[in-house]
Amino acid sequence: MFSIFKKKDKNKIAGSDRYFKLTVKEVRRETADTNTLIFEKPEKPLHYQPGQFLTLILPIDNKEVRRSYSLSSSPFTDEYPAITVKRVEAGKVSNYLNDHMRPGDVFDVMEPIGHFVPLLDENAKKQYIMFAAGSGITPVFSILKAVLRKEPGSSVKFVYQNRDEENIIFNNELKKLETEFADRVSIIHILSRPGTGWSGKSGRIDVALATQLIDELAGGNPIDCNYFLCGPAGFMHSVLDAFTALHIPEERIHKESFYSGETKPKHDTVAQAPAQAHIVEVLLDGQTYEVEVPAKKTILEAALDQGIDFPFSCQSGLCTACRGKLVAGEVVMEDDEGLTADEKQKGYILNCVSKPKGPGVVVEVG
Repeated sequence: MFSIFKKKDKNKIAGSDRYFKLTVKEVRRETADTNTLIFEKPEKPLHYQPGQFLTLILPIDNKEVRRSYSLSSSPFTDEYPAITVKRVEAGKVSNYLNDHMRPGDVFDVMEPIGHFVPLLDENAKKQYIMFAAGSGITPVFSILKAVLRKEPGSSVKFVYQNRDEENIIFNNELKKLETEFADRVSIIHILSRPGTGWSGKSGRIDVALATQLIDELAGGNPIDCNYFLCGPAGFMHSVLDAFTALHIPEERIHKESFYSGETKPKHDTVAQAPAQAHIVEVLLDGQTYEVEVPAKKTILEAALDQGIDFPFSCQSGLCTACRGKLVAGEVVMEDDEGLTADEKQKGYILNCVSKPKGPGVVVEVG
């Protein structure tokens, strides 16, 4: 084992296999507070799956800022990759992307990652039920287009919650899909503050309404459907509680969360957290790093402090950009919601919320 301590080389971003340079081809207005950024095809092919996301690396106020955004494009239907960004009040990056992006702008992104993806089979005949609220539609829209193109025998029921008609992202595109695939897709809009001319469903999706919708859309047989869900925390909780009430098998449920504000650590991290610093061996990009992790810091925080070019984005246990496999030792992980049951069983951890429980921790990243 050998030790490497080095400052982050900015030129490494351009040359690393994990990073791409994307050029804005077009900025398309979706709603008053939402833009789609369509990118030119990069020189190095950008391979992605429907439902995955990009981590943008932006120089804002002379600081490097990272944020993850789902690809709203589908690799099977769209020539150019795209992300869709809804403005968030006081959101530094979302406001920057809505106010300042112009065709020709160039910035760095991390390679597409994420496990919120469908397992597509052109011979399958599946029934999908998808739920989204607000900007939660972005990965779901990518998945919806992929299913309709790549699984001609499958059908989709899509429930989409918004405030009013003006805030329905991709409204025109959704109408086109309903027309083109009339026998295979049904889109149910639910508005919490509809206008006077609205004839569709209104209200907010709570547990009772979600349960009713699932039962109706599944034809009384909900356990055989495939579910995809993305949106704000309260919305997510309501739909997930409905899944529990209907005894939907866990393997049928696929969820993506953009928000961490209502999550709570699952473990008693105060009791289990290390009281002293420990050395963690990190295997990254074919090199070995010895990272001294202070008692109150995560593995990711310590690695970044030492200038190691560690992949990361949200730093809250949601995006999985910093995911690694625990090869040896034990860690305390504050929250494992970002990992699938299969990933947990295989020993994966999220370095942004993990601290070494003792000596001898070895983590393989990538």
